[in-house]
Amino acid sequence: MTITLYDMQDSPHARKVRLLAAELGIPLQKIERDPRKGETRSPDYLAMNPNGRVPTLKEDGFCLWESPAILKYLAAKRPERALGGGDARSQGLIDQWLFWWACGPEAAIDALAWELLIKPKVFNQPGNDPGIVADAHARLNRFLPVLDQQLEGRDYIVGPLSIADFAIGPRFDRAPELLKFDVAPYENIGAWLTRLRAKPYWSTA
Repeated sequence: MTITLYDMQDSPHARKVRLLAAELGIPLQKIERDPRKGETRSPDYLAMNPNGRVPTLKEDGFCLWESPAILKYLAAKRPERALGGGDARSQGLIDQWLFWWACGPEAAIDALAWELLIKPKVFNQPGNDPGIVADAHARLNRFLPVLDQQLEGRDYIVGPLSIADFAIGPRFDRAPELLKFDVAPYENIGAWLTRLRAKPYWSTA
């Protein structure tokens, strides 16, 4: 059965799905939908994803949105790879990092993206609010050492490669440069990113 991904090339959240699909060898029919052009606000699209965002996955009439949920769904299609965890404890540990990332560091990254990129460049509104930017940087400075410590002595976040790496790793490819936060002090994060970026599909998915 064909799996369709409603995608946007510039979306870091959609890119997570493309990267995992490449790792798992799962073919995707990709349909570009750009929220900036209103392409996710049509009645048909909102029937699939009432948030009007990307990514959205559709398979045989089944629709799924939110990238962590999609990552878990795709991993379940290749149980032999166990990228979603092979038992209750490994699944719980992976979910712990998915929730931590979404509620903590990624929320700070998204706040920076809104202030520094989306407001001024997409909506032509004043951005770069000093208070919001300072708060987001403070949160990252609090959270990133937690990830760096977790990666001490590990190749990947929970040890073996998992969907936690695909949920978190792609956000580091452009965000530090665009959003002006520094990951250079975190040697374990840097080594982990080098391992991820060595994967043959990482720069093209």
